[in-house]
Amino acid sequence: MKKPSKLPRGLRWRKDSDSLYVYLTHADGRPERRSVGHMTVKMAEQQRAIWQREIADGRYLTPKPRTDLVTFADICTQAVEHYKTHTRGWDGIEGRVAVFKKWWPGRMAESISTIEINKQLVENVAPRGLKWSQTTSNEYRISLLRIYALACDAGVVSVNPVLKAKRYKLENARDRELTFKEEDALRAAVRKLYSAKEVELDLAMHLGCRRSNLYGVHNAKRKPMPPLQWEDVNLDFRVVTFIRSKSGKRYKVPINDTALAAFKVLKARAVENEKDEPTGPVIRKPSGITLQSQRRWFENSLAEAKIKNFRWHDFRHTFASRLREANVQHEDISYLLGHGTKNITIRYAHPPMKLLAAVVAILDQRPTGSETGTVPVLPFHRASA
Repeated sequence: MKKPSKLPRGLRWRKDSDSLYVYLTHADGRPERRSVGHMTVKMAEQQRAIWQREIADGRYLTPKPRTDLVTFADICTQAVEHYKTHTRGWDGIEGRVAVFKKWWPGRMAESISTIEINKQLVENVAPRGLKWSQTTSNEYRISLLRIYALACDAGVVSVNPVLKAKRYKLENARDRELTFKEEDALRAAVRKLYSAKEVELDLAMHLGCRRSNLYGVHNAKRKPMPPLQWEDVNLDFRVVTFIRSKSGKRYKVPINDTALAAFKVLKARAVENEKDEPTGPVIRKPSGITLQSQRRWFENSLAEAKIKNFRWHDFRHTFASRLREANVQHEDISYLLGHGTKNITIRYAHPPMKLLAAVVAILDQRPTGSETGTVPVLPFHRASA
């Protein structure tokens, strides 16, 4: 059949085919593309007019996709590819998908019921099966929910059976922070075992940043992220720029006296002449070799100091809690932590760096009555807040 050079409004040829598409417009302005197969142009135009009248009269029925041919393994594979493209960390979903495929091998996507999903999620929670915690069960439920949601968006399944699956109600908010006594013990352990690492401890305590902001992300299954670079550290203006927060945006943190002393030590490791400008990663050994992890010295120092249930991320809790105890406003703490905000006013009214510099200077000094016994890594003159 010879294709006409011009089609009426709302009709399009399928690519590399003689069949036709018709484009419909719903009452809310939403477009819909529907195949009419190998029809003549005149019949396709008539069919489009019929469907448009049905839409106007409220009698139109959306065609149900053929979901009986889509396997559960197919939608899992498509979800993993989606996560690889659009997320920073996809190793978690990949591991859970491997478990899902063992649960329902060879099953069609829409044949899996909510009852079966609930059964698997409950049976694997300790002490029944894989010794999961309730939090882990909820994470598997969320991953399964998103797999089906992506399949629904793609039109390969019509229902999401995970929507009614049960989840555990948890009270697992973490509020661990380092006390001043524990800080003294940890600092003493670091000086005893890894004296060159105390500068990294100071940066963690006084910048409130994530571990990835200092050391980068080097996992092959995650989106790579470079460690903190000297080009993002301005010692003259005393401000450090972190190129990515959890929300994906960059943010700035002023450098107080303790952090400045630590940066000067690290600068000496990066350049031979003090007047030279350092380049490359900030975190280095005294020999100048760059580092990508803190795990060994941090965990060994915690064991030496007999500090339990403390993680690197808890430095952020300590940073924020100490500022809050000093009556710093929530908005300023949020900005210093790089947290996103839905308040449109805060998006326009940025706190000035001069104010934030005074805020982080609070951390240079301890409240009256707190246990002490340590000194900063290098002697320096304290600036008044």
